[in-house]
Amino acid sequence: MKVKAPGRINIIGEHTDYNDGYVLPFAVNRFVFLSIERSEKYLFCSETMNETVEMDEPKKLNSWTDYIVGVMKSFEKRGYHVPPVRIEVSSNLPVGAGLSSSAAIEVASAFAISEYFGFNLPKLELVKIAREAEVEFVGVRCGIMDQFTSTFGKKDHAIFLDTMTLEYEYVPLKLEGYEIDLVDSNVKHELSSSEYNKRRRECEEILKILGKKSFREIREEELSKLPDTLRKRAQHVLEENKRVLESVEALKKGDFETLGKLLFASHESLRDLYEVSCEETDFIVDFLREKDGILGARMVGGGFGGSVIVLSKKGVFESLKEELFEAYKEQFGIEPSFLQIESTDGVQRV
Repeated sequence: MKVKAPGRINIIGEHTDYNDGYVLPFAVNRFVFLSIERSEKYLFCSETMNETVEMDEPKKLNSWTDYIVGVMKSFEKRGYHVPPVRIEVSSNLPVGAGLSSSAAIEVASAFAISEYFGFNLPKLELVKIAREAEVEFVGVRCGIMDQFTSTFGKKDHAIFLDTMTLEYEYVPLKLEGYEIDLVDSNVKHELSSSEYNKRRRECEEILKILGKKSFREIREEELSKLPDTLRKRAQHVLEENKRVLESVEALKKGDFETLGKLLFASHESLRDLYEVSCEETDFIVDFLREKDGILGARMVGGGFGGSVIVLSKKGVFESLKEELFEAYKEQFGIEPSFLQIESTDGVQRV
């Protein structure tokens, strides 16, 4: 049996998903493909890594196989035994570009195992299994947005998700006359994962100091009680939540000018308040900010590298690619990559 699970791009709502906030992602037309069949041993084969890993029992290796093994462990915790299988993985999803290839492989694994063995778990349970694998087994304390989007994605729609209640709404993503592109900076700074987890701890400290259970209980006037660094972190989360709500309304109205301004504002906040940007992604955003027909741009994902999402009038970005490529290469000695992305459906059989 073969399945495919898409990556995702988040239009806006960065570092809000693990703070009970709002997000506005959509599933993108780049996938992890995964096939599953019974085997005498546990065999994990990656076309991308050109590697086959054999195990008598699923265990942690601190490698790409952990995303699959973690999912198996989550099934086991729920009383579902996963016998020896051969799992083959391939992908056209760029790794490290901020499109959440890790969530896609987790979701593909969860869906394939559930379908193949007749567990037939509800999609939301598969989302929880996939996220649990990343948080508890892999050790990245992510929110639920990535796995949710890879599972529940819908073509021509973004998902307005409340990560506290898991209530969601499909928002039409009608891009007639506009387009969304991705610029991969092709850098991933070493401190990305450690700083990500540090931001998680800072947010927990904010709640502790203010005596709150959730960021949804915090009011702006309470931020003055916080030390300066924590105040900036909290300010970003509160303001980013507002930007998501405003972006949903802008999308519903087809007001891409307003949406673009919100993207630029989000990047400034991620750079100055949450401090997860880097000079490479800042350079890309600053370059694009000055160009006619570019409506908005911001860094996406955990930060410290990765990609920039770009909203533009149709055809404008194509005319700027070469100039951006040369300017970026001259500045950093690195060649950026470009990807035009479209929305797609969530995980499914192939």
